[in-house]
This record gives sequence, C-alpha cells and structure tokens, in this order.
Amino acid sequence: AKEKVKREVKYICLECNTEELIPEDIVRIFDISDDGDIEEPPCFRCENCGVPMVPEDYTGVDGIHYTIDDYR
Repeated sequence: AKEKVKREVKYICLECNTEELIPEDIVRIFDISDDGDIEEPPCFRCENCGVPMVPEDYTGVDGIHYTIDDYR
C-alpha cells in the first residue's frame, strides 16, 4: 500500500519573516469552517510576534489561489 504523503502549506509572517509549515488538512479545516471573506486565506498567527501569517502558495476550498506575492 502506498503511504499518503502529508502535504504542508508554508505560511510566512509578513512582519518578522518567520516560516511555519502547517499540514494542509489543518489549513483546509480552517478554510471550510471560516465563514469570513473568501478573498482572505485561512489565517494563522505568528508564534514569534503575533502578526497574521499568509500562505506562500495555497489554493483554497473555494478555488481561489493565494500566494505570498498578493501581500508583499
């Protein structure tokens, strides 16, 4: 049996540039349960400085593609 590869989404803090790999299934759960603006990706806070982090490259459950370049 082939093992399922755990995919991760790299999130980057726009303030201090801390990078964090978050399992894609966790990001998807946040994405599905977030009733907010679909223009915004699922949000995680930087553990280092508390500023919201953004995904380096992620396509949301609504089909919207977010990249770090959208925020720089």
